Amino acid sequence: MTRTATRVIVVPGAAVSRYALPAVAALRARGLDAELADAPGSPGVPTDLARYGGQLAARLADRPDGPDVDVLVGLSVGAQVAAVAAAHCERVRRVLLVSPTVDPEARTGPRLLGRWLRGGRLEPPRLGARQLPDWARAGPRRVAAVVRSAIEVHIEDHLDRLAGRLTVVHAERDVITSHAYAARLVQSDPARLVVVPGATHSWPYQDEARFADLVESIVERTTA
Repeated sequence: MTRTATRVIVVPGAAVSRYALPAVAALRARGLDAELADAPGSPGVPTDLARYGGQLAARLADRPDGPDVDVLVGLSVGAQVAAVAAAHCERVRRVLLVSPTVDPEARTGPRLLGRWLRGGRLEPPRLGARQLPDWARAGPRRVAAVVRSAIEVHIEDHLDRLAGRLTVVHAERDVITSHAYAARLVQSDPARLVVVPGATHSWPYQDEARFADLVESIVERTTA
């Protein structure tokens, strides 16, 4: 299958993007036209996830001569951006939400912080070193604003407009997003829930080959 025209956009997590660079590089190594979007809340990028999703949808729609997006990927709070964008742009052919946030059981600041702290203890040791420079560049106020928006923007509000396009990934060891919430997102849609054994909320960090395999499988179903 020719992949030169296959377009994938990855929206990373809250004000962090460096950790996702190896995953995007793995897609490019497979011949995919992969782009890492700006992280929500990074300098110059909206902290409001719904607003950012709307801007992304408008950017994609404003290129009538450009290729469709074969797979729009959202990681963590980037999943909310991706869901909003895809709901407002029919040029997105498939949507892949990885570790989607925020679980309804954690939609308060203290609960979400508690889960984030617990999840941090399960993450690979080097993850923090990759994320801290991005967070420092964004600053605590912007990061906090993204968290507030993450609590307010609900992926399930957009599910009707994602029908037939959705794949949700739940990392087996993710304590920020529950398996129950991930499964709920695919209940009313002919969608697919993928559970990644041994993975944490930051997946696909340090597991880029398995991520690329998944994206390729979605591309193959899209172009078949």
